Amino acid sequence: MFDKASLLTTLAREMARQEPGLPLASRLCSSAVTVLGVDGASITLAYTAADRVTLCSTDETAARLEDWQEVLGQGPGPQAYESGLQLRVGIDGGDDVRWPEFAYAVHRGLGAIQLAAIPIRPDQEVLGVLTCHLPRERLITLAEPEAQFLADAVGVALLRDPQAAETDMEGPWATRAQIHQATGMVVAQLRLGLDDALALLRAHAFAHDTTVAEIAAQVVQRTLDFRYDDTANGKES
Repeated sequence: MFDKASLLTTLAREMARQEPGLPLASRLCSSAVTVLGVDGASITLAYTAADRVTLCSTDETAARLEDWQEVLGQGPGPQAYESGLQLRVGIDGGDDVRWPEFAYAVHRGLGAIQLAAIPIRPDQEVLGVLTCHLPRERLITLAEPEAQFLADAVGVALLRDPQAAETDMEGPWATRAQIHQATGMVVAQLRLGLDDALALLRAHAFAHDTTVAEIAAQVVQRTLDFRYDDTANGKES
């Protein structure tokens, strides 16, 4: 059995080293990266739900991994969120029957890499996922029970953070709000259901090798209208 108090103390010390002006989610995520001994991580809430939002990513690689998992709807993050179980997997170019498109995108874009998707579950409900990355040949510093306790502690802190629940037009919530707005516009354009409209946005992002947020911005700015044929740059033909 590991020492929970010692682990929390280590997390608190790392938090104290963070820039105090940063949002709590960013400081928690960066601190968890150090404690886990990984290269980077993201915190995403409501992973497979319509109100999914990535609160923070510590680096570009972590952000790209979240984008791919949202666009493709597959990967260790969604699976950890739905199952409530921790996953540690290596992506090295071989076929992965669980997430074939995701594995291909990761290997093409990043090469061999190791991922850990740790569900954030401060109570019986899974709040989100802490998704970490590191080189294929390295090991995460913490064993699974310790890593799970750390992720749950992060979740407790987030639930007590007013900023994590804000729905104003700032930060990641602004991006999510724009995706919701774009989804509604596609519903109106094509008379689809909400789920189908969101799936169409994701498919369009995948086809153009970009993010759902970028496609949503094009829809909201009316440079992309699904009622008409569009070119690769998102303008009407």
